[in-house]
Amino acid sequence: MERIGLAPGSEIGGYTVVAPLGSGGMGTVYRAVDGGGSTVALKLLHPHIGADAAGRERLRREVAALQRLRHPAVAAVLDAEADSTEAFIVTELVDGENLADHVRERGPLDADDLLALAAGLLDALHAVHGAGVVHRDLKPSNVLVTDDGPVLIDFGIAQAADDGVPLTSTGLVVGTPGYLAPELLDGDEPSPASDLWGWAAVLVFAATGRAPFGTRPVEAVLARARSGEVDVDGLGALTAAALVGALDPDVDARTSPDDVVLALTTVAAEGDLPPDEDGTVVLDAGMASAVPMAGATTVIAPAEPASTRALAPAAQDGNTVAMPASLVKVAPDEDEDDLDDDPDGVDWIEDDLDASEGDAGEGSGYERPPARRRWGSLLALALVVGTAAALFPLVTLIVVGVLLLVERAIGSTVESMHTRRERSGVRRGDTARAVATGPWHLLRAAAGLIPALMVSASVVVIVVGVIWWLFSEGTWVLGDLTTGDELQGTAASILVGSVALLGVLIVWFGPLSGMTRTGARRVLAVVAPGRLGAAILVVLCLVVSVVLVALVMNDVEIVWWPLTPPTYP
Repeated sequence: MERIGLAPGSEIGGYTVVAPLGSGGMGTVYRAVDGGGSTVALKLLHPHIGADAAGRERLRREVAALQRLRHPAVAAVLDAEADSTEAFIVTELVDGENLADHVRERGPLDADDLLALAAGLLDALHAVHGAGVVHRDLKPSNVLVTDDGPVLIDFGIAQAADDGVPLTSTGLVVGTPGYLAPELLDGDEPSPASDLWGWAAVLVFAATGRAPFGTRPVEAVLARARSGEVDVDGLGALTAAALVGALDPDVDARTSPDDVVLALTTVAAEGDLPPDEDGTVVLDAGMASAVPMAGATTVIAPAEPASTRALAPAAQDGNTVAMPASLVKVAPDEDEDDLDDDPDGVDWIEDDLDASEGDAGEGSGYERPPARRRWGSLLALALVVGTAAALFPLVTLIVVGVLLLVERAIGSTVESMHTRRERSGVRRGDTARAVATGPWHLLRAAAGLIPALMVSASVVVIVVGVIWWLFSEGTWVLGDLTTGDELQGTAASILVGSVALLGVLIVWFGPLSGMTRTGARRVLAVVAPGRLGAAILVVLCLVVSVVLVALVMNDVEIVWWPLTPPTYP
């Protein structure tokens, strides 16, 4: 039986596990070291992959073929174990970022980078197919972006091209929805043509930043793939025509990979053209003669400068799954409504109530990074606020108020950007747009703070009034102060600091304060990232607090600026 979640130090097949790298429908990948100390990637396959004799024999043949293959764009297969209940494949560990993460963080590829990806990946597939193997699970997360070009990884469900034995049980299809060729859904065996269809789907993702057939529901994704409804919105005419042609559901009607690369070469050299409003592809004479398109309606037109627009990136690609082939038969033909990019409508105050942490719905597949709670850091900062307010009450409250306003504005800006990305995907201009909308979010933050400030001020006034009454009645005595004395001394400092901290805490947890806390988490994630950053921040806060406490205990006078010092009643 497969061991779940191998801990660092675990050994399997002579390899020592260092750390997990990722997990999918076919197994879990670990960073590991071999007996000689070299670092490798070890994929522990789920038990059903090599459970039968035919599967084990196929795995041995594939590994033997891939071990003979040496190509700079293919992660070398070093070893495999097929005769154990813990079947695994070992490949070289390539230093690079997978294409899904790369596009999510940096946006879609430009024309030159898209051409380099297409050509490099196509060359890798030709080498793999030449070795008699079909990759079968080509998707963005299985392509690494390196300084030397793309590298194809993860042969966990590869299948020999001439193998007549299905990889999966009858009625099941293994692959990633949206990157699985339509003919496989109809029961055909994996082939180089199905890999090349996945190659084109990966290029659409790289060019747009969006899954080529959407992300959900799965039935709709599969139906769009079968009908050739490719999302190429925002791409120039030539790029779109080439990629749509390569993703034709009819194998025989598909644009050849060489023609796709030729089209992308033309775009990189001469620029692209926008499509007409009716979707007709308009090419100049040179482009039309140089690049034959399958399944594309073209009109020869005079050349004009290519126009560009911001492309929308970064839907996360899905996981490899086994699904009933019949699933695609019941797929609704739904149009995905375009959502307003701007979440800042009249209901913005509701975003503050829930700190913008709710589910964004179907959207683009983008997942916002979590705003992690930082209780240790916040408690340390609260200690600084309390001790600073004991000596500089009004200055401290002013500074804290400004900081809360800024944190809230940052939180509103960042959460608004994540909401747009969940709806429409990542766009190149996201950061610029966030900066440009900063003043608006600052106004939102100021308005959102008012309810909590009013509640805090009311509570503080009541508390101070009660305390003052107790002093005037002689029920409480503050140190050795007498009537008319200026409010000073250690006891007074402790009291003032406590009341000020109470007011700040009410603002922190008061009405509509969710966005304030979210903004603080976003800021802390940048200012003091990770455990090391948090530890440094806590230590600094403790040092500052100790110094302030020492000053309080030495009867340092309270600075009441900008007001005149109050007197004891």
